[in-house]
Amino acid sequence: MTGDDRQLALDFARAPSGRTFLKRQYVAFPFHLTRPFDDGHGLFVILQSLGAGLLQGDRFAAGIVAGEGTRVTIRTQGATIAHAMPADDAWQHVRLDAHPGSRLVWQPRPLVLFPGARVRTSLEVVVHDGADVMWCDAFLPHDAGDPGKHFTSLQSETVVRADDGTLMALDRARTTGRDLACAGVAVHGTIGLVGGGAAAPGLADILSEAVMLSGAYSGVSSLPGECGLLVRILADDGAMLARAVDDVMTAVAQCPRSVL
Repeated sequence: MTGDDRQLALDFARAPSGRTFLKRQYVAFPFHLTRPFDDGHGLFVILQSLGAGLLQGDRFAAGIVAGEGTRVTIRTQGATIAHAMPADDAWQHVRLDAHPGSRLVWQPRPLVLFPGARVRTSLEVVVHDGADVMWCDAFLPHDAGDPGKHFTSLQSETVVRADDGTLMALDRARTTGRDLACAGVAVHGTIGLVGGGAAAPGLADILSEAVMLSGAYSGVSSLPGECGLLVRILADDGAMLARAVDDVMTAVAQCPRSVL
């Protein structure tokens, strides 16, 4: 992915006052950016979509750079609907680049897969020394009033690299709506954390307990080389998943020595 391929490019920097600000932006359809605001923990950005969701043949890409010493949280306003795609898939790619001393949180709402949807997603996370990154990735199938119909396929990939290109972690998954129907689980979510904040003592146990309190099921595992943590969440519905994600975010923020 090059800069010319992106519909969204955001570059955040640290002002002399210590506050984070949006230094540079490029926003094209279907994205729309609301005015960033300081929520007391850093700069908070809500990303909107002007489109109807993901349609056959869509190719969307976004790049986000958290400059040195910045504090940035980006959340999408609502879920993304993936419609039926009889002949071709839809593809979306996001690259997160966190520079030294930065904290970047990427929290999109879930992907809702309608019958016949076929989607490929990829997330590339570049972590410099002293940076902390947290991301969420969730999806759920929806029959759109046609019981027994399923989405065709979902392929996802998350790659975590150091700033010199060294591969730190790779997570790939491929599934179909029919497979998930047999499993009997409605909503699937993943939360990833990399950087020094993810190494806080006892954080894995704290996150497991936070998800359990929300009513969802979870598993927490360490990423290769103890570079971070990965939380898998299974929930009965979107509301339960949202509670679980919020509880995990709160637990991470409150954990001693964690800067996320």
